[in-house]
Amino acid sequence: MDLNHPDPYPPPFPPPDISQSLLASLHTKLTTPPRLLSTFAGRPSCSIFKIPDSFIAVNGPNLYHPHIGSIGPIYHGLPLLAMIQEHKYLYLSQLLRRLGHLEPLIILRSILDLESRARECYSVRFDHIGRDEFVEMMVVDGCFVIELFKKTMRMVSWEPDDPIVSMQWIFWFLLRDFLRLENQVPFFVLERLFRVTASDGESRAG
Repeated sequence: MDLNHPDPYPPPFPPPDISQSLLASLHTKLTTPPRLLSTFAGRPSCSIFKIPDSFIAVNGPNLYHPHIGSIGPIYHGLPLLAMIQEHKYLYLSQLLRRLGHLEPLIILRSILDLESRARECYSVRFDHIGRDEFVEMMVVDGCFVIELFKKTMRMVSWEPDDPIVSMQWIFWFLLRDFLRLENQVPFFVLERLFRVTASDGESRAG
């Protein structure tokens, strides 16, 4: 210590003990990986990023948030998007009925080995979503996207009472939601699902 310039904030003497709660809190923070911008974000595999709140504050949430349907984990489970969530399972049921031979177990197993790789595509960690829920979400969301585009391209027929086509505002809202940056599933998941669910008249190559 420089005696000519004494410390203006000398520590109390004797120094107080550090509480165990402070040590425990610091240890938790030191050992908890970043969640809002995970270490995955620095890897080449990361391709789906969460929009920073500062961007949303400037441009408003309507530019970034899905309005009717969630695709992928970032907006998964929001009550506002429950209507289309129900129709995803309806589309998966129609797909399974149309193919006949395909069991849900086969589709789920086809994505199980992609779970870790798919998680690394997102800049945000989803520790609150377990393995089973994540795999189911990839299957349900991915098959919904594939089925909707197959119906749009007339590769398969629309159900006569399908509200997504009979109420055209729903269809156009969905297409816009598919383009939103956060509202995505990895393309390799879609590729795998397309191959697994391809009928005899469709190509399984690739």
